[in-house]
Amino acid sequence: MIIDGWRLRTIVGLSLPIALILLLHNLMTLIGIALVGHLGDAAVAGIGIAGTLISMLVALLFGIDTGVQALVARRTGGGEIQKAGAVLVDGLAIGTGAGVILAAAGYGVGPVLVPFVNAHPDVVEPALAYLNAALPMLPFVGASLAFSAYRNGTGMPRFSLLTVLIQFPCYVLFGYAFVFGAFGLPSLGTAGLGLAAALASLIGLLVHVAITAGVAPIPGLAGQPPSWAGIRLVLRIGVPIGLQQSLVNVGAMITLAIVSLIGTEAVAAMNVLLVLMLMSILPASGMGVAAATLVGMALGRNDPRDARQWGWQVATLGMLALLAPCLCLAVAPHALLGLFVADPATADLAATPLRLLAIGMSIDVLGRILGFALRGAGATRLVASLAFLLQWAVQLPLVWWAGIHLGFGLTGIAAVRLALFVVETAILALLWRSDFWSRPRPDHAPAARGPERRVPTPPSSR
Repeated sequence: MIIDGWRLRTIVGLSLPIALILLLHNLMTLIGIALVGHLGDAAVAGIGIAGTLISMLVALLFGIDTGVQALVARRTGGGEIQKAGAVLVDGLAIGTGAGVILAAAGYGVGPVLVPFVNAHPDVVEPALAYLNAALPMLPFVGASLAFSAYRNGTGMPRFSLLTVLIQFPCYVLFGYAFVFGAFGLPSLGTAGLGLAAALASLIGLLVHVAITAGVAPIPGLAGQPPSWAGIRLVLRIGVPIGLQQSLVNVGAMITLAIVSLIGTEAVAAMNVLLVLMLMSILPASGMGVAAATLVGMALGRNDPRDARQWGWQVATLGMLALLAPCLCLAVAPHALLGLFVADPATADLAATPLRLLAIGMSIDVLGRILGFALRGAGATRLVASLAFLLQWAVQLPLVWWAGIHLGFGLTGIAAVRLALFVVETAILALLWRSDFWSRPRPDHAPAARGPERRVPTPPSSR
């Protein structure tokens, strides 16, 4: 598939900042692992389990991100800039309120879920210490996701990138200070890392507010109260994805519980594997967010043919861009594992599974971006249902069967995931080839073009 220069620049211009944002967030996770790595495998396993629980709660907030971005892209594509700002108001109300509720829920379920995954006291103690210190971040994250979704939906992710570029060094500095007790501060271990995450999230939200107040004001934001109709619309689109993403992390918790039957070293290895996989997958997710924006804008202009083309082009470009890094991981896994795993035996345990996962990552990238494109078209329920079915009806039973029952361990688990990469991508490609997602929906009806329109359109139509 040939992509002309204008469309290539548009894809790169939207996806590169988002990919950098996601990579920086993942790099923060890797730095966190490195900071507590000197405490041993139990501490690394502990923050991995607690981090999965926090991810499960944050994933519910991703539904807000999805709903806000889809609606803002449609409103922007249709020239309704003031209404796009109103969507952000609704998203901020949901994100902040939901963040408070989820933080409270985390304090309640944490002491139950962490021992469920791994009951060893050497793992439970650092896990709960990290969890309890990090949970206050959730309201800040919820509001920040709404701001980022608006920026992504309007095709201006560079402001979100600026926020993370400021947040990143703050996290590193706070983490170093509180984990090691630098600058005269107490050494808090894994709790210090959780505190660093909460403080960095607060700083990120404050930067979003400062940008909106000065550098890049948002029309329709100031002085406008949330709308119950708008909140319901955001939730209607976003809740399926939020629930599905949360269940993905519940499934990850169950997977870690299965892996813990192999041993603590296997849990530590699995935690590192998941993070290293994200280093390749997150750029694809960045391109997927760009695809969702471009598809939504095209449908806002009532141009489903252009929307279909954007989906295929971004997905193909993403698959090709991630092919080389995936091959490097498959050929030389120890080179990267050695940066994060001090125990050679743990690195050996993770090497073969990493090879298998790396082989399938470029295939997964294609399906992942098409899934985002379907979200941008508003088909969130279908995407969420497919992911739920494959994870809970297929993946988790096969993980236990191959990893524990047949005794193949982490290698068997990685082989199962490789097979599912292929199956899920094939299904999503077939769905994108159909035309059901391009039919007008009452809650996404395209508006007439207006003079405020600022969207990516081909040179011939400018």
